[in-house]
Amino acid sequence: MKYVLIIWLCSFIQGNACKPPMEYPTVYNSWYECSRDAHVESVKLLSKMGYKNVNDYKIGTKYHCKTIETY
Repeated sequence: MKYVLIIWLCSFIQGNACKPPMEYPTVYNSWYECSRDAHVESVKLLSKMGYKNVNDYKIGTKYHCKTIETY
């Protein structure tokens, strides 16, 4: 099986308001690789948002490693 990473950037202040998902172009050979990269990419996204914005808007990420068909 192969996987692609999908990450949502969300504010946890009111419900779970998330921006549209971002699908990354990398194809992973395992769930492990995809899941590990989800955390690396999440740190990058939060760093770009900045300390103040992340705290003020209670920003976090959620991810999914979607199985894809390969031929």
